[in-house]
Amino acid sequence: MNSIVWDVGVAVVVALAAFSLLVTVVIHVCVHLILARSRKEPHAHAPPISVLKPLKGADEGLYDNLASIAAQDYPGLYEIILGAADPDDPALWVAQQVRRDFPNVDIRIIPGRKGPGLNPKVSNLDALGAVARHPNLLVSDSNVRVGPTYLRHTAAELRNPAVGLVSNVLVGVGERSFGAALENLHLSSFVAGAVCCADALVRHPCVIGKSMLMRRAALDKIGGWASVQDVLGEDYLLGTALTRAGYRVVLSPYVITTVNACWSVSSFLSRHLRWSQMRRRIAPLAYVFEPVLSPLPWLALVILLASAHHGSMLGMRSAAWIQLALCGMGLKIGTDVLAVYRLRGSVPRGLAPLLIPVKDVVVLGLWVAAWTLRGVNWRGNRMRIGAGSALVPARRSGRSIAGVLWRAASRARS
Repeated sequence: MNSIVWDVGVAVVVALAAFSLLVTVVIHVCVHLILARSRKEPHAHAPPISVLKPLKGADEGLYDNLASIAAQDYPGLYEIILGAADPDDPALWVAQQVRRDFPNVDIRIIPGRKGPGLNPKVSNLDALGAVARHPNLLVSDSNVRVGPTYLRHTAAELRNPAVGLVSNVLVGVGERSFGAALENLHLSSFVAGAVCCADALVRHPCVIGKSMLMRRAALDKIGGWASVQDVLGEDYLLGTALTRAGYRVVLSPYVITTVNACWSVSSFLSRHLRWSQMRRRIAPLAYVFEPVLSPLPWLALVILLASAHHGSMLGMRSAAWIQLALCGMGLKIGTDVLAVYRLRGSVPRGLAPLLIPVKDVVVLGLWVAAWTLRGVNWRGNRMRIGAGSALVPARRSGRSIAGVLWRAASRARS
């Protein structure tokens, strides 16, 4: 009986490892399929755009990030509106320098204003959108850096009047620290891959809020910024709401870069613990199956089982199983590196590819932790997250183990 249970357990682990590896390969193929849509010369459609840049602190390379949007080769009208809730935020000094260096670009700075709601980013966007002049709003995060044709390629998707929102493929760049390497590897493999796979295979809007171009009329139709002012996953929920309202949500193959150079490990843990909690409460059924998207832990478990069981396992020598699992690990790491190369034109720096197994194990730990934690610390705002990623103010009382772990993991700002 024990032998039968052992064989069944081993068979399940091997099947999960093989299936997970297959899924990973499919996901990375989807990245290549999406990028193959890219056009060298975008369609000549250049509607007026208001670029909304919410600021909070002097991010890494902030000047270059803001300058990249000011240096657009765009034949249509566009304005850039930058703002921070705190009138003394150091990011506003950088914004003023960019405005001085680009006198021919319509740049406005809105300090010390914020809208209602618990989501600090949406609160900032509400204030910026209130003064925007154009019928199309482009949300562009402060750590996003783009090429000169970004607006051309992204706005080209709006030539179809049925399109209500356009998001972009993203990749992390510039790692110079351990935490930044983990962040960029995860953004460029799991996050970018999941977004591309959702679009290529099931046409499901999986919007990442780093870059969102929306028709103002479409946003107003679903209730404006007020509809997402008290949720954590405003980007995903905006995409879902627009789809339900009859609009198309499309993914532009134009790749935007997010600059993460000197991140600490705690910053990486804080962000992705927050994102894990958000995904669990927005799509709980899909969240249950997320570990199947990461083959390395399953392959490592195959190696452990084979090492602990001398002789044969499922009719094959244990040494052969170990060799197969190691080959599977090599395939997973190789496809991740290839995806990074395809997205940013260069492979991860130095020994960064060797961190892929470490990153996957850490992310699996965050997946487990998100089942018990409910608190988020987002840019200094402490909140609790409920169903659908709804936010409520955090209660100060209580010192549960989960709360202690959360506070330790979220000391650094995201």
